[in-house]
Amino acid sequence: MQLDRDYRPRRRGGWLGKLWPLLILFVVAVVLYETQPNWLVQRQALPTPTPTLSVVTFLADAQASLSRGDYGAAIAAYTQVSRLQPENPEPLIIMARLHMINQDIPAAHAVASQAVAIAPQNADAVAALARAEDWLGNYEDALNYGLDAYEIDPNNVDALAILAEIYTDVGNTAIAREYIDRALELDPQNVLALRNEAYLLERLGQYETALATLDRALAIEPQRSDLFMEKARIYRVGLADFSNALVAYRNAVEANRTPATLDALGEGLYNAGDHLQAVRVLRQALEMDPDHGPALVHLGMALYSRRNYEDAATNLERGIAIIGDSAREEHLYTAGLAHIYKEPRECNLAEPWLRKALEKNPASGPAQAGIRICSGQAATPTP
Repeated sequence: MQLDRDYRPRRRGGWLGKLWPLLILFVVAVVLYETQPNWLVQRQALPTPTPTLSVVTFLADAQASLSRGDYGAAIAAYTQVSRLQPENPEPLIIMARLHMINQDIPAAHAVASQAVAIAPQNADAVAALARAEDWLGNYEDALNYGLDAYEIDPNNVDALAILAEIYTDVGNTAIAREYIDRALELDPQNVLALRNEAYLLERLGQYETALATLDRALAIEPQRSDLFMEKARIYRVGLADFSNALVAYRNAVEANRTPATLDALGEGLYNAGDHLQAVRVLRQALEMDPDHGPALVHLGMALYSRRNYEDAATNLERGIAIIGDSAREEHLYTAGLAHIYKEPRECNLAEPWLRKALEKNPASGPAQAGIRICSGQAATPTP
């Protein structure tokens, strides 16, 4: 077949026929633009909802924290449980116990009061409030709450143990023994009951037996820093065994590193004469809580022994303002003497502290000496 190389196709319909495909595409585009199906529309991004943590999650966090001795984290977790279950007294009761272990007595009192307000017939809640009142020195209120808890549940071991502690504090050791025996009869493994039996034995001067009882409690709950601190006190005050006291204080810090345990170790080092290391440890306590009153006072005492009188006065004054009536005579006159020995001497700042020391003990020799120095009746001795 011969091809006609000169062939040209004829035009069909003029220029409109040539452009009809473009016209079709244009119409389709217009339709799509006007209808804008969902898949073409740019949707506004919606925030992904944050899942709400459940009570179960916080309870698991609390148990994990307790198992490693992190009572601060456990308290934080139970706080969230209480927030989610405002009518449940149980997390508040546990928080009160943990605050007592951490020696944050005002916090323990606050949450125990909340628990009692929620459940006034809950023996554990009322007993927790009784113990907080006892540690605040409100013995009559403590006894009333303790007896209320006992009346609600005569077999509540914590209530019996706390009544024993209250009676030990007021010096009625015979009644304390009856309550503690009953508590341990019901539950020989109750750590609070064992702790309070050790406390009773300590008050009776039976120090070795008290230490053995605390060891029994620690075998059950080895992370209890407060029990190590109880041992340290018995070694230091009862037996004048500063070496073993320091071991117990270090164990307390290892079990639960808090401002309270670091402060206790720092004070122990100070009493053992290691003022330089005491300053180091007490500063660590204040890094965790700059307003920890006892640590400020003890740091001031250690700095005074290091002859850093300016910083000693500053820390003592801050600490005494926080701990209030708990300040001892030596804290008060040391604050005054620090103002005397620093450069420049400021007797106008020293004398109020010295007179407060004399209010606690009119026969206080250091306070009297400081007053004489400021009045010009005596030369400044070498501190």
